[in-house]
Amino acid sequence: MTRAYDRMNTENFQQFLNDFSQGYPTDFHIIQTDNARFHCSNDLVMPDNVMLLYQPPHSPQVNSTEQVWEWAKGEIANQIFPNLEALKKTLNQLFLSKPKAFFASLTRRQFIFDALQKIGMIPDTA
Repeated sequence: MTRAYDRMNTENFQQFLNDFSQGYPTDFHIIQTDNARFHCSNDLVMPDNVMLLYQPPHSPQVNSTEQVWEWAKGEIANQIFPNLEALKKTLNQLFLSKPKAFFASLTRRQFIFDALQKIGMIPDTA
């Protein structure tokens, strides 16, 4: 399910959602997003097994992507890449070198799980 997009817009985000949904069809997925226009478009058709959870505006501390990029930037700091393709290849190799559990440790936000448990979206594990 690796696809590169030349820009993020509603059409590409819709394709991402469709690909993601089809790539993991047996699970229900909650994707945390910011309030970018293409994340909020009325033209989006949500797959049945995907839900978007919008984070508050101007809140990078709750944006799990920020933690992933902070780690990635630390890994490639002070390197010079001859072109964009070389940078993409290096980042792809870097991301593939880590197990899913590593990224879960960077991105899991307990307050999101707590809120979803309170409204009955996921079972209470306590």
